[in-house]
Amino acid sequence: MLVGLALLAVVAAGFAGCNALTHFTPAPAALQDKVDCLANADWLLHGEPTPAAVAGLMGSLPHDFVPVDVVECRQYFAIPTNTTTPTVPAIVETHFSGDFAPLLAALALPSDSGEENVNCTAQLEITPDLWLVNSDGKAVHVLWPKDACGFSKPGVAAALDNLTISSSTTLKVPAAQ
Repeated sequence: MLVGLALLAVVAAGFAGCNALTHFTPAPAALQDKVDCLANADWLLHGEPTPAAVAGLMGSLPHDFVPVDVVECRQYFAIPTNTTTPTVPAIVETHFSGDFAPLLAALALPSDSGEENVNCTAQLEITPDLWLVNSDGKAVHVLWPKDACGFSKPGVAAALDNLTISSSTTLKVPAAQ
């Protein structure tokens, strides 16, 4: 009987390890002179890897950063009225106003990392670039917290949905390089 219980305990411990999660927070994002929605344009629009110089500036929200503006950089493809013209990639720069507290709380969550045996669904998720701007006009390019499967945690999108759009501009995107 004791041998059976010991074996059951070993098997249970093995299964518990299959779904073990660790949590991590990326290094804080570097303070930059301004928002640059085109910094990641190749990745957003052409599937190219994020340039190392851009990736090195992105990160978690610095603890002492107080935003007065939130900027989302979202890709889309404009469909021309002339059907012989191909779709045109674009980035829309949207500025938000409102209560940033829920967004800051969502951005403060750590990301999850699972072990090799985490079961994930096969789906595509493209999270827009997110920038926060302080009262001096300096900006940080923040990363969305991710779950163990690499998908964004829902708090950031929900917080953005509750903000008010202040302005929106379609940016001219350079051709793929």
